[in-house]
Amino acid sequence: MNKHFDDQWKLLQQIGPTKNQKDKMRTRLLKSIQDHQVVHTPRRPFLLKNFIAITILLLICGSFLWLILQESAQPRTAYEESFEYNQLSWMLTDVYPEKTGDDILLYRKDDPVEVGTVTEVSEKEKQELVNSLPMFVEEALENFPYPMTMYIEHVKMMDVALRYHFFVAFTDENWVHITFDYPKLEYAEIFQAMSTLELKGKEPYVHNEQLYVTHGYDDLLYPAGLEPVSISREQEHYYWPNASNKIYSDYVDKIVNGSGDWQFRSVNGLTYTFVDGRFDTELSITLDGKEIAYEFVYHDQDE
Repeated sequence: MNKHFDDQWKLLQQIGPTKNQKDKMRTRLLKSIQDHQVVHTPRRPFLLKNFIAITILLLICGSFLWLILQESAQPRTAYEESFEYNQLSWMLTDVYPEKTGDDILLYRKDDPVEVGTVTEVSEKEKQELVNSLPMFVEEALENFPYPMTMYIEHVKMMDVALRYHFFVAFTDENWVHITFDYPKLEYAEIFQAMSTLELKGKEPYVHNEQLYVTHGYDDLLYPAGLEPVSISREQEHYYWPNASNKIYSDYVDKIVNGSGDWQFRSVNGLTYTFVDGRFDTELSITLDGKEIAYEFVYHDQDE
């Protein structure tokens, strides 16, 4: 029996690989190992390219984030957005803006009839308005709270004789367009509003000296800031909050030395008399405390 097992063991030993087969197997294994190493050698430059791409992406994202933070850090003012009615105020307390649909209209308290409008227009729209309407006066108002230009339109309506147009610089490209209808508002009220105008978020210029304006098409100077007391063709009475003897004297000097046609005739106390030869009109101006009175005499109409 032992001999049988010995014979089988010898047969098993003969089944194993020969020396030649072992050499071939060894050669195949070495080649396989070498091929495996060659496959992995390109991974280093591939990883480097990924790293560079990720770095560039992070730089781009970081730049956008920095720009966003810079913009958000800038202070935002009201005039960077569309103009709204609650951005406007003045010292004419009984006239106020009200949003009606898409429009901003001006009303006097306890009166349902509009006395003006407020809109925002571009430079192109401004020029189209000015060129399409019968404007008889164009004037840049100096020393008012904001750079502005005034136009006076002749309006043929039952309740409107003149329409004042004020274009107030709002942004580099847009204007706030404010209109007032005369005689729904008196001249003094119109200029009281514009000389004390404030736009929310836009710092006004403060002029420390008295401002002067003309009323209508006339060339007679009036102080800005007058509050009407009683107005008629022959007599005008105003309350002048800033009045003093010194300011009144300066005012009279401006009329005397101004470019208008009013010529000084006489003085009696605080009453100064002027004449306008064009219309044969006499004017007396009197200051009484804080009230100033204008009395007109039209000689060419005397019978």
